[in-house]
Amino acid sequence: MAEARMAAEVLRRPWHGASDRVENPGVAAIRLHRAEVEALMIYHRTVPGSEEQGRAWRRLAALREKRVLLMPPDGAKRLPPLPAAPVGAMSGWQKLRRRLGLARN
Repeated sequence: MAEARMAAEVLRRPWHGASDRVENPGVAAIRLHRAEVEALMIYHRTVPGSEEQGRAWRRLAALREKRVLLMPPDGAKRLPPLPAAPVGAMSGWQKLRRRLGLARN
């Protein structure tokens, strides 16, 4: 019983991490940044022009859109641009939406 109580106390330590602050927008932005970096690494590891690269790019673009929504406008402007979309990664409608800056919610 004491071991179970000790484990709960360990999880409440301030240096444990952000696992207990899910609703905090700063924590969500950090998590989205990490997911975006992982998606970018996957994108770079795929074969250029493949269907997998298209899927990886779409995931990367979706994560960027979510992350930009949580950032202040000046911070979003400082982000590096995404790599160019591979051929066939987006439909005509998706390209138009992206060009006009219309995002899904």
